[in-house]
Amino acid sequence: MYGTAPLILIILPLLFQIIAGRKAIGETISLKFGTVCLISFFSQIVLSIIAFYVSSYNFNKFLEQNPNSFRCGMGFLGFIMLSLLLTFILVIVIIVQYKIKKSYEK
Repeated sequence: MYGTAPLILIILPLLFQIIAGRKAIGETISLKFGTVCLISFFSQIVLSIIAFYVSSYNFNKFLEQNPNSFRCGMGFLGFIMLSLLLTFILVIVIIVQYKIKKSYEK
């Protein structure tokens, strides 16, 4: 929350899927398309959890340095919703890339 590391962590799997998925469809890398999809989906889950812990740690450090500030956790709810939104977008990207892969095979 008080840094860009959590946001970068939850965006990385989507970027990996877009880049590596495109290369897997064109067969310019050694990974298969299904492997790329599994890596990006599981890394989305794991990195979202890690990003939540990093933002929680940053928030606690901020509260230790500023004890008279507000202690609202509503930002965490927004962070969780952003993570769910990016997971949904990741699934849509996987479906679109799968359709593109099937059209190339015909």
